Amino acid sequence: MVHFLHNLVVFVGGAVLMALEIAGSRVLAPYFGSSIFVWGSLISVVMAALSIGYYWGGWLSAREPSYGRLLSLLMVPGVLIFLLPFIYPTVNELVARADFGTRWNPLIACSIYFLPPGIFLGSISPYVIRLAATRLATVGSTAGTLYAVSTCGSIFGTLLTAFYLIPLMGVSNIIHALGLTLACLSLLVLPLVGLRGTTLWRAVTALSVIGSIIVPWPSLVWARIKTLLEKDTFYHRIRVEEDDEARYMYFDRTLQSAMNLKDPTALRLVYSRYTSLGFAFRPDAKKMLVVGLGGGSIPKKAQEEFPAMEIDAVEIDPEVAQIAKSHFNVRENKNLKIHVQDGRMFLTRTSNQYDIIILDAYYTDAMPFHLATKEFFELAERRLTPNGIIVANLISAVNGPSGKIARAFVKTQRQVFPQTYIFAARRPENVSIETIQNVIVIATREKQRLDIKDILKSASTLGKGLLPDPIKDIAIAYYDGALSEKDVPVLTDDYAPTDNLLHH
Repeated sequence: MVHFLHNLVVFVGGAVLMALEIAGSRVLAPYFGSSIFVWGSLISVVMAALSIGYYWGGWLSAREPSYGRLLSLLMVPGVLIFLLPFIYPTVNELVARADFGTRWNPLIACSIYFLPPGIFLGSISPYVIRLAATRLATVGSTAGTLYAVSTCGSIFGTLLTAFYLIPLMGVSNIIHALGLTLACLSLLVLPLVGLRGTTLWRAVTALSVIGSIIVPWPSLVWARIKTLLEKDTFYHRIRVEEDDEARYMYFDRTLQSAMNLKDPTALRLVYSRYTSLGFAFRPDAKKMLVVGLGGGSIPKKAQEEFPAMEIDAVEIDPEVAQIAKSHFNVRENKNLKIHVQDGRMFLTRTSNQYDIIILDAYYTDAMPFHLATKEFFELAERRLTPNGIIVANLISAVNGPSGKIARAFVKTQRQVFPQTYIFAARRPENVSIETIQNVIVIATREKQRLDIKDILKSASTLGKGLLPDPIKDIAIAYYDGALSEKDVPVLTDDYAPTDNLLHH
């Protein structure tokens, strides 16, 4: 029985730590994004916690090891983890407001949340090894077995959390459950501790307090607007909100889509009207692909303006596709098909040829690098009709330090397409090209470059609600000046540092 308990303790300890790391990505994403800096911070902090914990656990095990101390090593991180959901929104806000930089912000937050409980969890395996090893000759085999069991627990915790728990339970509930799991596990150690009277009563009382804390803590309700839905998925924390005029879809804290309640097909967000500039280049388009559905604003408007057009919309997150249908009036029919799949994978597998391909795929503040490389554009070019075009929405400046991702993107496209056109989706009163904004890049296979006057003339023949109003704003947004490319690379599948370029 004691042997089984040893294995159970190290298995659960490993599972909880890795489950906490996976859930931690969702703790940080609403404030710091889902970039490589966030994941680098998480992995580094967990590894640091394990290193310190291994050393500390070994040190403790050499000093009169006992099951009472093991109980503490389980109880303390259980309490710390259980309390995390009550403090991390406030701490995230404070760190984000202080703004130590895109690299340091997530690292500081990670260290506050996960380093202390991680050290305790890291100490468990070496401490249990000392309790389990009864003879010097068996220390090696005991250590190997228990570390193998701990690693299996880590694999189990990672897969369970990533594959099932996040979309099923929500982040706060997962973290509460991890804390309670450790607290309940410590109960199994009690019979081996030999506690009596007051000491036993104190231990049970501590566990009771942990179990009861969840009751009096109601979730915070933000009264600014009405929240219709909140859901964790494999890719985002989706939130749907509504005010008197419109409904909004957020990925974490980033606004992704908006719909007018009185006119569901209207293009409410300015950037979507600039993205529709593709129709000024190809007003005769018969087939269109949209990579990144969101709330489906562009497919809905395109259906209204061009009823005969065939539209394929590709969305990697099945929950986003479902919410677009249930909350944003997106309706599949014979001319609009929604495909739940990675955009590049869809292009690889399809044999369709498109007149327009629209790229609008973002998760929070990051860009899927594999949709911005030379190899991807070569693939997309093969899926275009002879005079087909690609329209991409970027979050960037055009020039200056904040425009590196746009310049790298354009530099890469120019390796494949003869012509690129840049539009900074800004209001006339904000003409700075060094300000981060929606930048629309249109790449064409035509060798002859269009003049802005020709683009405006074509745009004026289209529906008024499809493009920026007034039309002359298009000429203000158009950028045909020099584009510095010396400080940015051509993006390839082998080298595409999009996170560095985005957060420079």
